[in-house]
Amino acid sequence: MLRTRASPAKVSSQWILARFFTSRSSLWQKTPFVLPPDFKETRSIVKSIPFSQCYKIWRRSIRPNRLKELQDELVELMLPSDLEENSGINRQSKKVQIDKDGNFINEVNFEIVNDPSLDTKHVVFIHGYGASLGCFARNFQLIQKLKSDKSHNYSVHFLDNITFGLSSNPRIDNVEANKWKLYRCPTIKLNDPDQPTDPKKLYNKYYKLIEGYEVNVEEFKKYQEHYSPILKDLDDFYTSAIEKWRIAYGLDKIDYLVGHSFGAYWSGSYAVRYPKNLKNLILLSPVGVERHVQAVTNDTFNDAEGIAKLKPSLDPTSYKFLTRIPVLSQKHVFNWYFWLPFVPRFLRWLGPWGVSQYYRMWLGKLLKINKFIKKQGGAANLFTSNNDLAYGTKKEVLLIIEYLYNSITSGSNSDIYIKNLLTPSTVSKWPLYDKFYAFLHGIHKPEFNIHLLYGQFDFMNVEAGEKLVELIDSKTDNKITSFYKVSEGGHNLYIDNPFETNQLIHDIIIERDQKK
Repeated sequence: MLRTRASPAKVSSQWILARFFTSRSSLWQKTPFVLPPDFKETRSIVKSIPFSQCYKIWRRSIRPNRLKELQDELVELMLPSDLEENSGINRQSKKVQIDKDGNFINEVNFEIVNDPSLDTKHVVFIHGYGASLGCFARNFQLIQKLKSDKSHNYSVHFLDNITFGLSSNPRIDNVEANKWKLYRCPTIKLNDPDQPTDPKKLYNKYYKLIEGYEVNVEEFKKYQEHYSPILKDLDDFYTSAIEKWRIAYGLDKIDYLVGHSFGAYWSGSYAVRYPKNLKNLILLSPVGVERHVQAVTNDTFNDAEGIAKLKPSLDPTSYKFLTRIPVLSQKHVFNWYFWLPFVPRFLRWLGPWGVSQYYRMWLGKLLKINKFIKKQGGAANLFTSNNDLAYGTKKEVLLIIEYLYNSITSGSNSDIYIKNLLTPSTVSKWPLYDKFYAFLHGIHKPEFNIHLLYGQFDFMNVEAGEKLVELIDSKTDNKITSFYKVSEGGHNLYIDNPFETNQLIHDIIIERDQKK
């Protein structure tokens, strides 16, 4: 049975792995998979690629339609059309127009039709910032898993979020939101005699409890006044794009909405804005769940004046939570406002050198899967189909990175919108926790189930996710939540450990379907 929340903090990676391999053992009894005789484990770990190759990649990136070519190559690599086990999987790349202005959402759609008389379940994936739908390449293998379920037909949609990848890149109708000179977060004056910080004394690796802090109330209220309308327009911009796609596609409801990070934040926002239009919400390491001192929803200073002096908290549901502010360097804050928003725009102009730096950043992350495979006993112990043979290979890794490079350098208005949404501490100015709190304390009751997945080594605030689950459970009669930690996974858990991530999403889908 699907594990529902009992005590999220105690969900161990060992338990998840045990459950994962037990589940796979039952599958093996039905369709055992044997590695090809000529298969060789990928063991080499490279840290860079030759300059000549960087030059070729950069030159190709200038070519029109290069991103579309890479998207098609990625789909074919991960789910080869000439493999018999992929027969019966219909694939299509399409652009779905979502408004009268001609804006559209790009998607890659996989359809599994087991029986035309059966109903079709729709699963929708929305990626995070700095990516496009191809970042889910290792999750295309979910299609193969769903193919084994003959009780339904499935249509799996991998979307380029609005402004990303091959989707349209419209602007928000808000002058302030489109300014590249950002309005800065209110100053937090720290009373922290324990300097320099001892990393061993940090709470959950990233948070430090200091003696106190001060806030200029007038400055904070001006900040609230500036960002409140911007955040409402951002919410409308991203959530309405998902809703317009659903309407244009002709779906009565989205059966499973799966979002990662930035995409998870907007997926969660969509759920509370259009609660009757989806059945299940699956959030992968969502950004911006926690409350904090710089949230525009912070009502601590409503009746205050002058300088407010407060004691901080480590509780991510408290507006006295300082998040990472006590450990942020001045260099990081400067880069957040004056450098990071512009990096994607400058990257292509840096030529082959920019390519080499981007590849250096991603190579280790993508090749890490080979260490994981070895740690779990090798490919023979993990792979379940010929599709898995692409995992961690040089061809797969380099293709994913080239795809992401072409995606991020294509130019997205979200490069500045994300800086309007998040603070330098990488938390949302409008916490997702507050959106759910307002929803649950209003006239609404969730008509959808909520599932949260974090990586074992996630840098997102996992405790905030646990608190969100507790909040939802406290306001509903039946348990509609589940909570998981994916072993060996970081923030990009779906890339780090696609085996467990795919299996968990599969189990959520199958077991929820069986209950209906």
